[in-house]
Amino acid sequence: MTIWWLIPAFVGLVGVLMLVGGIMAVFKARLGSGLLRVLFGGLTLAGAMIVGLIGLNLQTYAALSKERLAGQVVLKKVGDHVYTASLDLADDGKLRGKPADFQITGERVHISGPVVKFKPWANVIGMDSLFKVSEIYGTYVDPNCTNTYTPRRETTEECNSGDFFGCLGTSWKLLNLADLSHTSDSGQLMADGAIYDIYASQDAFELKPNPENTIALDLQSQHVPGGAQNCSPVTGPVQTPEGVVQYNAPAVPAAPKAAPATPPASTVVPQTAPAAPAPQSTTPVQPAVPTPTPPVEPATPPATPPG
Repeated sequence: MTIWWLIPAFVGLVGVLMLVGGIMAVFKARLGSGLLRVLFGGLTLAGAMIVGLIGLNLQTYAALSKERLAGQVVLKKVGDHVYTASLDLADDGKLRGKPADFQITGERVHISGPVVKFKPWANVIGMDSLFKVSEIYGTYVDPNCTNTYTPRRETTEECNSGDFFGCLGTSWKLLNLADLSHTSDSGQLMADGAIYDIYASQDAFELKPNPENTIALDLQSQHVPGGAQNCSPVTGPVQTPEGVVQYNAPAVPAAPKAAPATPPASTVVPQTAPAAPAPQSTTPVQPAVPTPTPPVEPATPPATPPG
């Protein structure tokens, strides 16, 4: 509880005293002064309650939207789709000053870890959520690249015990106040020299560009890179906090060979025998003799009539 609560509490106490004193004066037949004290006491108490409610709403909003610095990531490009991420975690909002280097492959850097969120009323009275940054890894913009090459995921060694609350240094009895627990994840595009700050709210992580780093700020307005299979596999050693280790991405499965095409069976077309020619006659054909036409008889002149 902050000290500002003392102001409405004091005003409310004055209002209660004035209200009680006014009621007692009315019962003692001092109606004028008694009613006046009741009026001012009631107004003072109402004003204190209004101020208290406004302050409670403001404190609730501030508690539920509170963000704390959880760490910082500094990126350095060392190859095609290969970056060195220097991760410096924070305690109580202050960086430790002990960064650890991780090799990140891909186009986006991600941080993730468990978060325990308490009930809202517990946040209001000052109980903030619990969190740990437990993993840092890279992905590609194209999910097919991520699924094909499976970039290495590195652990920060922040939380190795099986007892999550014990790992966070908190008694398991606080489990009764927990609202939910889950793994939060946040990612941003990578570029050489980009710096991102890790912030933890009451229920999640968020990677935000460092306000003084123009490279990270410019990435927020750029077109997302990538494309179909715009990615590179991990083929060389990987830098980890323990040293350099050899890591090779899973082999890309070869495409199944297509079965050889079977030539279509030749179609047998049945052959039709030509028709036999008609037999030739050996007897010579005599030309046809035209039949003679009989002569036409001349017409008989008509008889001369008698004169």
